[in-house]
Amino acid sequence: MQKNVAHLEPPFEQASLPDRAGGCDGETTMHRCFATDGARPSDKEVCLVQIYPADVVDGMMLLEKDSLVLGRDAACDLVLADHSVSRQHASITLDREFYYAEDLDSTNGTFVNGNLIRRCRLESGDTVQVGTFIFKFLSAGSVESQYHETVYTAMTRDGLTGTMNKRYLLESMQREIARCARQNQPLSVVMIDIDHFKSVNDTYGHLVGDEVLREFGRRLLSICREDSLLARYGGEEFSLLLSSTDAVEAIEICERCRSEIADTPFATCAGPLTITASFGIGCLPGGEALPGAELIKIADDRLYDAKRRGRNRVAS
Repeated sequence: MQKNVAHLEPPFEQASLPDRAGGCDGETTMHRCFATDGARPSDKEVCLVQIYPADVVDGMMLLEKDSLVLGRDAACDLVLADHSVSRQHASITLDREFYYAEDLDSTNGTFVNGNLIRRCRLESGDTVQVGTFIFKFLSAGSVESQYHETVYTAMTRDGLTGTMNKRYLLESMQREIARCARQNQPLSVVMIDIDHFKSVNDTYGHLVGDEVLREFGRRLLSICREDSLLARYGGEEFSLLLSSTDAVEAIEICERCRSEIADTPFATCAGPLTITASFGIGCLPGGEALPGAELIKIADDRLYDAKRRGRNRVAS
């Protein structure tokens, strides 16, 4: 049992989360000791919150000593059961008044805010990635308020790509379908799948796959309108909700997205990779309504049409 992190007492555990699809087994992922004196966190305390795979309640830890070692070895302070994590992968250490993340000559590297680091001073709100795990570092000010903000973000956003998550998409979609039907406006839903993504993972490993997913989400977000909703639907599949958008406009948006993905190779630690994606569009004319699941199925059928026709294309 590790000695320098502690599970927070309520009210932190009162937050309820949506399902943790893809989450990790809390029993084997983290080894914690429990606070026994009922002490509340102070403004000087810092903590790590596991945001990917989502485990923001069981995965919150106070740093109670000046150094924390993360790795796969059972002797580490924070044990991460993941083959992409080295036995002693990284450390978070207090140096005078600041905390620093340092890579311990790991095989796959340590990343802060998506950047490969050797040693890096941490600021509150920074993300630290070790293997496939992503943590948010919180310090100074009100740890409690920052924690609740982190919980809300984790409830609505995918921790890896920064896009919205599936649950938020489905809830928003039903509201938008009803609104567009009342206002006699069209609505389009797009299902998007990265072509041959399994071969990326199989050939280069899951960390490179994560780099591709992160960049994929970033590129799509750069193209989408402010009133659009982009979500990671699961794995390498994304969904785009386009309110007040007919089929013609949806096709134009998807073609821009397709070109943004296909025209420039993705920079990864394995070198530049050419990535393409397929798009399927489902549309509702103004004044019509369907359950969200049925509209997604229409878009999903169109997506498989695009794949059958050779991938890297838009089908509607």
